[in-house]
Amino acid sequence: MVPELDPKIIHDFRRKVHEYNDFIRLYFVDYKVQNNIEGKDIWSKICSCMDWLTVSVEGIEKPEKKSNMNLTSLKFTHFLVTIDMVVEAVNHLWLAIGQVNNVKQPYINDQSIFNGREFDRNYTDEKYFKEIRSWFGVHAVNGNEVELEGFSKGVRFFSSWSSNRLFNEEEFYIKLYSNNAIAEKKYGGTKKVKVDDLMKFVVLRYNTLTKLMDEIDLLYFEEKKRLQNTPIQHNPNDTEINQLQQLYQQAKDRKLTKEYYGYDIQDYISFLSCDLNEYKETDKQLVTKYLLDLKPIITAYYKIIQEVDGSEYEVFELLNMRSQTYVDNYYDFSKVLEYASEGSNFTSGIISLETLIEKGFLPDYCVNLPGPSLHLLIHAIDHELNRTHPRK
Repeated sequence: MVPELDPKIIHDFRRKVHEYNDFIRLYFVDYKVQNNIEGKDIWSKICSCMDWLTVSVEGIEKPEKKSNMNLTSLKFTHFLVTIDMVVEAVNHLWLAIGQVNNVKQPYINDQSIFNGREFDRNYTDEKYFKEIRSWFGVHAVNGNEVELEGFSKGVRFFSSWSSNRLFNEEEFYIKLYSNNAIAEKKYGGTKKVKVDDLMKFVVLRYNTLTKLMDEIDLLYFEEKKRLQNTPIQHNPNDTEINQLQQLYQQAKDRKLTKEYYGYDIQDYISFLSCDLNEYKETDKQLVTKYLLDLKPIITAYYKIIQEVDGSEYEVFELLNMRSQTYVDNYYDFSKVLEYASEGSNFTSGIISLETLIEKGFLPDYCVNLPGPSLHLLIHAIDHELNRTHPRK
């Protein structure tokens, strides 16, 4: 770790990415460019960039002068590779997130640090750093071809080992050779780079993450405002299940709201799909009353989707198990609920179901109920028990 690269920046960036109910993940996991039908998972790229930034920023070390010149040379190459990881990760985060509003990494075409000029051409700092990285170890022996004016075909260049002995610890140099004697005489020779310049280069780009966080805020509030100004379809006179299914689909399409109470709404839709004639009359009345108490959820869910409201609504607690009886018999109830939801633990679910029947919490005939109907009955019973035996 080096003090110039503050790890707090990438930690803050991670927190920002997960703000607004994971807005960035939801927005980019299936990102469609313009009218393309098939989307791309840009979120995976964002995750990768954040991971390697954390690793690089916390693991980077400045090279030091050592008695073993070979080790010094390798350490410097590792230093350059780590800088490259930081810069590439930052640049690709800007590419991924900035593409929506067409904003770019602010220093992508900057030339203020290296003032690089090689092979009779000027270089941006970004491109010149790639040359430095190549010379000082990454492609030092590959002889990558360079197209040069006045030469009929590409010319290859090769590097010596790097060292900081000739000048000082803060400046490294190599000798650049070529397979073309004329090109070597004109463009080869000693190439130097200062550690301080490399640090300025990477710090300048790394610190742009604070600006990218501002872009995330801007993108979120623009998208939220757009959705708020786009009315969703809702017919309160339709059946409850049709209302919920339509709202749920629109919530998924809006991305920002696709996971708002998603599992709760799926449970509610499942409850409304049940055939109430499967219950005995007393339980049928209990279930009917429970479903009536759930009805305000539809209005709340409509408000959530239309206003992109991530607040917690107490009415959704009605879809949770809340009684003290549930707490006291948590294991058996949880196993039966897994069984009712077609979970994998089939045997333990049956045993727990029989146990709850023996204790008088569930009726005998519920062993023959379909999973969704059993699920609904258990919630309706718990809802009633919460009136007389609320959780302590």
